[in-house]
Amino acid sequence: MSGLKGQAGRRQVLAALSDHGPASRVELGRRTGLSSSAVSVLVHDLIADGLVVEDLDDPRPQEPVRRGRGRPAHRLRLRPPDGLVVGVDVGNTHVRVAAAAVGGEPVAEQVSPLEGADSLEATLGVVAGLVDEVAARAGTTPARARMVALGVPAPLADSTGAVAPNNILPAWIGHRPGEELARALGTEVVVENDANLGALGESEPDEVALVYLKLSTGIGAGLVLGGQVFRGAGGTAGEVGHAQVDPAGVLCRCGLRGCLETVVSVPRLVAALAPVTRDDLAPADLARLVEAEDPGALHVVTDAGRTIGRVLAGLVTVLNPSTLVVGGPWPSVNAALATHVEAAITTWAQPSASAQVDVRPSRTGDRAEIVGALALASQLVTRRERGLLVSA
Repeated sequence: MSGLKGQAGRRQVLAALSDHGPASRVELGRRTGLSSSAVSVLVHDLIADGLVVEDLDDPRPQEPVRRGRGRPAHRLRLRPPDGLVVGVDVGNTHVRVAAAAVGGEPVAEQVSPLEGADSLEATLGVVAGLVDEVAARAGTTPARARMVALGVPAPLADSTGAVAPNNILPAWIGHRPGEELARALGTEVVVENDANLGALGESEPDEVALVYLKLSTGIGAGLVLGGQVFRGAGGTAGEVGHAQVDPAGVLCRCGLRGCLETVVSVPRLVAALAPVTRDDLAPADLARLVEAEDPGALHVVTDAGRTIGRVLAGLVTVLNPSTLVVGGPWPSVNAALATHVEAAITTWAQPSASAQVDVRPSRTGDRAEIVGALALASQLVTRRERGLLVSA
């Protein structure tokens, strides 16, 4: 196959593997609409050119892919480009940095506490120092990294990467942290909301629709649809923390009353425990009390899960996701919340949608965002090198 038609077919096959993950030839035919003979010719050429590799073993052994009777289908995947990518997860109280080969597992990782991420300049200084250290441990320098993916706990204007209003870091509003970090490191930086990265970190390559809920200092959600992050028209999709749950409630930082965040963010849950514990609890104490099955802590988390679940029930009804992940820094809290979120969704969502969604706690815990950051950087580098992306 040659000419413009052949080039278009190559791009279709490469895009299908990039967007939706490994596939057999039959699956590629379904994804692209190309004939089996065209797929075979294109795949043969792409393997010869070193752009695609073929694996006999299915990377999902619990779901073996077979072609015909008894013969396992060969699964095809993009060959990742050479080089390293770096992921950065900035939280209000921590920075985590990891380096990995493009499309590979981390080879170096480090986390450092923050007193608070209020100062953009100070926080990016910590980030730059950690990137230097992690890159050195991985045998390179920041300037030689193929790409750095930076996750921040704030909504972003999709077209500019500027921090949008109504977030937990008001001093960052209007700044473009990706551009500022790129100048400090001397390499390309792409910036993304942390909940979106958490969604990428928890999603499978062929995930139809996944919702990732992150409960921490604030509360937000990331959406992955068809293997891609869904950001909405302006980049702020998933801001469920500002869904109103109490019209007469307290004033939220966004200017509205009774937003979900004013009721169930971790600081609110910790404050609710003060009458039955003490008034100097730290967020980690909430997790410790849940693990110890403290009655007050369990009661607070139960109420929070029901409230969150009722808000998410509408999203489940409209979006019909296959997976809803409850994430955040504390696995015990995630697991307890997931149970009650699921119960509320069963009660309040449209029955056929609630029956199809798998509600579960995060499998990667407090590493979901860094896993997603590495995945995003790898995806962008691979797509660009394979001619599928002009710029990040």
